[in-house]
Amino acid sequence: MKLVNAFLKRYRSDRIFLAEWLLAIVTGLFVFISSSTWDLQSLTQWSVNFWHVLFDGGNIRNLYAYTAENIWNVHHTHMGSELMSVLPWSIWNLPLYFIEKTTGNPIVGSATMLAYSKFFLVIVSVVMLIFTKKLTMLITGDKTKSVWAMFLSASSMYLYISVCYSGQNEIFMICASVIAIYCLFKNKNGWFIFWSALAISIKPFFLLAYFAVLLLFEKNIFKLAFKSLLGLSGMILQKLLFYGAPGYAESMNSGPAQEMLREMFANNLTTAFGPISFLAVFLVLIYLYAYSRDFNKDSLKTEPQRAKKYVIYIICLVYMNYLMFSPFSFYRVDILVPFLFILMVQNERMVFYNGIFDFAMELSLLIKLILRGSILFQVRFVNKSLLQRVLGYTVKYNDEGKYMSVKNFIYNRNELYKYLQPMFSGIAFICGILLLVFNHPDEKYTLKVNGTRRCRALMWLRTLIILPFALLCVYIFTQAPNRIYG
Repeated sequence: MKLVNAFLKRYRSDRIFLAEWLLAIVTGLFVFISSSTWDLQSLTQWSVNFWHVLFDGGNIRNLYAYTAENIWNVHHTHMGSELMSVLPWSIWNLPLYFIEKTTGNPIVGSATMLAYSKFFLVIVSVVMLIFTKKLTMLITGDKTKSVWAMFLSASSMYLYISVCYSGQNEIFMICASVIAIYCLFKNKNGWFIFWSALAISIKPFFLLAYFAVLLLFEKNIFKLAFKSLLGLSGMILQKLLFYGAPGYAESMNSGPAQEMLREMFANNLTTAFGPISFLAVFLVLIYLYAYSRDFNKDSLKTEPQRAKKYVIYIICLVYMNYLMFSPFSFYRVDILVPFLFILMVQNERMVFYNGIFDFAMELSLLIKLILRGSILFQVRFVNKSLLQRVLGYTVKYNDEGKYMSVKNFIYNRNELYKYLQPMFSGIAFICGILLLVFNHPDEKYTLKVNGTRRCRALMWLRTLIILPFALLCVYIFTQAPNRIYG
């Protein structure tokens, strides 16, 4: 009975325990060691190419032309993104340059070196989580809530997919944006603009949220335009640096950044005006909403708690709008981290329902992303992973067989699953809306029954939802017939 009571006491506690942190770490570690995607390989090589052109050629402007030669035979021929998207990584990967230079062997052929490269993303994630805790403390003044925001971000499917699985560099932008908002809350406006400009120069998505935050506090149109231009300064400097550089224009036109911009404003509805994008429509509404709030440049000093809550809320509005109404790569769900979880932990009256909505949204999005055919949990990405090195063989990619991916494996069992995609999309969509509605900064709406109750078991399941799919991918890898040893 004492053991039962002790368990129940901990179960009902508001604390995050060491065992739960270990559960999150073990889940992330397995995803980390069982995947090595094309994006990770290309981004790693591009980050090392920086040193090749700097040390060997002495001219950084040759970066895009050198990368386009694809000497090291990575999947992506052109580096279709700006320098800052890989520069932080370049510093970490400097040892890999010396290894590649002295041995002549491509680093993308080594599971160990790719894992070393991907580990930097984990380090940046930890920095982001530290500032998540600091940011939440500034809003709530509550250490428990701050730790919860940190834990929910660390154990989210969004971060597992982006960092541990795909090895994407979006975490650089996210980390810089979190530091930017922290500086804003500390009334360090110059540093807020600096870190915002850095985030935008890495990936432009934060520009949408940055502009909305400016609209909350800056009502003077000319000052608003000037601060917006400052936010773009990092991006402009990069373009000036490589303007007319060999291969730069070709790389930008053929890379993923250009494709993302082409598809960003989807044709969601046909009108007499022509096709319209819901993203564009709702961005206008969000910006109008932000501008019309009763804040000014002194609000962070005169009414700090309410103003800070609105900043987090408006960022969540922008990012949720983007994910709902614009085509996105599977790993881009990470832009919700950590702002959505900072928003959730503020509302003590919605703890139980926030847990349900968040769990349902993460699980539904994960299944939808797998079923739609994203390059997620494909057996070819177990190749060149640390786990594959232990198993001792690679698998030849089979375009037709059930051993190609988790999606193919599922469809081979029953094709009915492909028709369930709208159901999972619908669940994720409505749960996202409910999270925004019931976590409004002014707490206009609430659900009165059991709202304050915490369901810890649901949190455990949430931490583990990615694990069955990662394990299934590895199982398929072990069953695939086309093995290559040596």
